[in-house]
Order: sequence, then structure tokens, then C-alpha cells
Amino acid sequence: MRASPLLSLLLLVACKVSLSTSVGSPGARADASLGADGETHTAALPGSTRIVRTGNKLDYEGGEIEFETAKATLRGRTTENILDRLAEVLQKIPELQVRIEAHTDSRGSREYNRKLSDERAAAIKAALIKRGVPGARLTSEGMGEDHPTQDEPAACKNKPEDNVTAAKRDECNRIWAVNRRAAFIVTSGEEALPPEGTAVTGAPGEATATPPTAVAKSDERRPDWALRFFGGYTLIAPGVVYHGGHFGVGVHASQRFGNKKRGYIGGGPRLHYRGVRNGSANGTPGAVGGSSFHEFGPEGDLLIGGGSAKVVGLFSLRVGLGLGAFRDGISDSNFFTGWALGGLVVLAKVAPRWSVGGHLEAGITNMVGIDPLAEIGINVAWHFGKGRRKGI
Repeated sequence: MRASPLLSLLLLVACKVSLSTSVGSPGARADASLGADGETHTAALPGSTRIVRTGNKLDYEGGEIEFETAKATLRGRTTENILDRLAEVLQKIPELQVRIEAHTDSRGSREYNRKLSDERAAAIKAALIKRGVPGARLTSEGMGEDHPTQDEPAACKNKPEDNVTAAKRDECNRIWAVNRRAAFIVTSGEEALPPEGTAVTGAPGEATATPPTAVAKSDERRPDWALRFFGGYTLIAPGVVYHGGHFGVGVHASQRFGNKKRGYIGGGPRLHYRGVRNGSANGTPGAVGGSSFHEFGPEGDLLIGGGSAKVVGLFSLRVGLGLGAFRDGISDSNFFTGWALGGLVVLAKVAPRWSVGGHLEAGITNMVGIDPLAEIGINVAWHFGKGRRKGI
């Protein structure tokens, strides 16, 4: 029996509907949405987002945090879902303190990208505060284009999409999308997180453990680098007491170690000056005039110890070699000198780029012989490089 034309049409429509709804698993359903810089992305539906521990980061899976093009305005239901999940984690684990980093690709000027990423990181922070996360547990910083996950080739770097050749356009869009990201760095309370690769929170009804995933080399924790300034009071006692001061500057690298990253080791070269004076000539009380001693040169500094993410107590060892000058108006002399000191250093993190502290050290120097030396003072450090989030 021949089917009627109407029945044939209905059968054809039913087949098409059946085909479109059977492709992929229910968990893989997705929406198409416009990305942060105008590109179309496929974002997972809310309910598939998970927050997973990767090293000292809270990574989000199942979508992207998106903004209006060239703005710091958050957009999209997947973005809302990711921020909801992050807020849940931070409320569930009150020990956590998180640093929000926003990154851009290379398109646009460096200054523009830095400003835009600052605004976007601040917008994410404000969104989490709105969800009930205390602002004191959050910091934000725009990283601009300075720390790409994947290096951009010359065909892509700082090139508008219209100026990229057709052969390279897909590759450039892929690299730009990887580098354009938000990162959530745990700065305190890392020990309260579940093991590496574990989902801290997942979709309702989902298992909360995932197989460990490899951490990209570019995401591994790097040593912290800092420019350190120091100065304070100096005392040298070659039979009588000479009083004065010291100051200097140096470059310092450090690393945290141990299961909970409580250990600390660091060091680097410094340029150091100290000068002391006694109110008597040749160190003889009551003599006319006075005498002074000056010491200048490079030194090496080693620090080892440990503590929390905010404060560390360290043993310091300093050894230096330089030029010395003794002046008393009678037997002035210039000579090579050396010094060695050890003692206690305490450092505290006060901002992502800054730490402060103090030192109390004792040792020897070559003033008129092998003479005892003591110094007390303050330290200030400006941190740079990718490891500064862990640096003190």
C-alpha cells in the first residue's frame, strides 16, 4: 500500500528529530556563546562545571569565564555557573585565600592589555564577594599578555585577526583562546584542599574524584625572584666599640618545599656597604679627633627555614669580600677586607609583590684584625616573575 504524501513528510521530520537528539551523551550537551574577544565558543551547560585542584590552583572545567568584547563586564550563564561553583568551594573551605589573575592574548598594546586584565580580575573578585565570599580572602591582579600559557608565533603575536593569513588563522585563534584566561591561585590554606587532580566540587550527583591530570610545564610553580633592599644599625668592637650603619641591595631567588610547602630556601648576590665610627683616634679614649671604618663590596646570602604562606623564620648566612678603608687622620689605610655573618631573619608577605621583615646577625670582619661584628635592621623585597605568588 502506498503511503500518502502527508504521511511521508511526517516520517521524514521524525527521522531528522531523532537524529539531532541522539548525537553525543547527555553530559556533552553544549551551547554556542560569544567569547571574551568576539570569538564563538562552545560552552558546557550549567551542571557540568567542576572545580578541580591542579597544584596550587583551582581550575574550572566545563566552560569559560567570558566578558563582553574589550570590556570587564562578565557575561553568559556558564560564567555565572563557574563563579557559583568557585564561591561554593571558598565558602566550604574557609582556610582558603585566593589570588585572582586575569590574562590576555597579545593583541592590543601592552598597557591596554594590562589595564583591561586588571579590570577583569577585579570584576571576578567583585562577583565572588557578591556571592558571599569575604573580600579579605581575595586579591586580584591583571597579568596582561606577559605570561602566556602557550608562546605565540610571529604570525600571531600582536596581530589583529584580519592581518593573519588564512593558513594561520585557525592556529592563532586556538593559541589566543588558550592564553586568554582567568586563574585562581591558592595563596593560603592549600593544605585544606583534597589531593592533586581531585574535583573540589562537581555537578550534582557526580563523583568528586577525577584521575590525576598532568600539569602543563608553564603552570608549574616557579622560583620566586625578588629585588631586596636592606639596612640598619652596625656595631664593630676591635677592643673599643664602633657604631654606624649598613645598607645594600640584591637579587634573591627562593623556593618553597615539603609536602605542605612549609619549607623555604633562597639566596642570591647582594651589594653591601657598612660604615662605623669611634669618637677617639686609633680607638684610644680621650685622644683628639676620631676614627672611622668603611667596608664595601659584594656578598652572597643564603636563607633556609620555613613557616606559613604569610610569615617565615629563617637562618641567614652571609659571606662577603670587598674594599676596606680605615681613617683616623694619622695612619689612614685602604685594604681588602672580608666578612661573614649568621643569624635570624623573619619575613612577612604584605602584598602579592611586597614583603617586609627584619634581621639580627652576628659574625666577624677584618677591620684591624679579626673583629666581632653585629647588625640589626629591616628588609624590604619587591617580587617579580611568575613565582611571586609564593614568594616572601
